[in-house]
Amino acid sequence: MRRKREVVEGQIYRKLSPSGGYWLVIAIRKDGMGTQHAQMQRTDDPKTLKTLSVSTLLDPHEFELVTES
Repeated sequence: MRRKREVVEGQIYRKLSPSGGYWLVIAIRKDGMGTQHAQMQRTDDPKTLKTLSVSTLLDPHEFELVTES
C-alpha cells in the first residue's frame, strides 16, 4: 500500500511553471466541508500569499516538494 503524503507547515514547494517560484507552507486549515487548504508564502517575496487546496499542492503536475519541514 502506498503511503499518502502529508502537507505540513514549514515545507517548501516549487510551482511547476516558468514563473511559478518557491512557496512556503505557513498554515493548514479546513473549510466548512472538511477540505484542507494550505496558506502559502512566496519565499522570494514574503508579502505574496496564496491559499490553495492540499489536493492541488499534492498534484505532481502542479507542484513538487523541495524541502521537508
